[in-house]
Amino acid sequence: MYQLDEDWKPFYEETDYDRRRALYEEAARGRADDGLNAFREELMALRYTDPKNSGRKVDNFIWNILILPGYLRPRYLIKALGIREIEQIIQELGLTDACSWDDARRAAAYWEYRNAAKLYLTTCSGPNYARKAFGIMQSDETEKLNKTARDFYCMTVMVPDKYGKTNEMELFSGAMKDEFMSSAYGAKGAWIEAEAGLKGRKIRLLQ
Repeated sequence: MYQLDEDWKPFYEETDYDRRRALYEEAARGRADDGLNAFREELMALRYTDPKNSGRKVDNFIWNILILPGYLRPRYLIKALGIREIEQIIQELGLTDACSWDDARRAAAYWEYRNAAKLYLTTCSGPNYARKAFGIMQSDETEKLNKTARDFYCMTVMVPDKYGKTNEMELFSGAMKDEFMSSAYGAKGAWIEAEAGLKGRKIRLLQ
């Protein structure tokens, strides 16, 4: 886990973009540049800018989090169908050269990924998440937590392993897991249960 600078804590805890932008400006003005402000700007631009329409609000990190578990589906049995898309996701998450970052950059990116995970987790507690009986019945809180654990395990362990991208996605995956673990009482137990149920389920890929 990377240490969070107290001056930047409000910025990384806030999930609303407009408020985050204000908090960024406040933190940047309130102290000397620690050498990471330009990098934080790069991550925010990467996350919130629609390359096709700069005026439209988007969250590219959340979009990629949402679609990651889908890369375990049978349609991606042939490796070539998925690997180029996973490499595109790695690029859109800003992870292309993450293995060469120093600890300061890794810390800034880690907390940005945790912020995205925190926002994603708010979608996992609503009434429509993890519905059962063909979508008719709502799940209880324990069932939702267990479903969330499975989703997080798939996107942070199984997908990177399937496509041979564990090293490239390590920083993102660690941030996602850490945010889930801190999100709720019982999260650790749900993770252990998900790992026990899914670990070793390797999907054979056709070249």
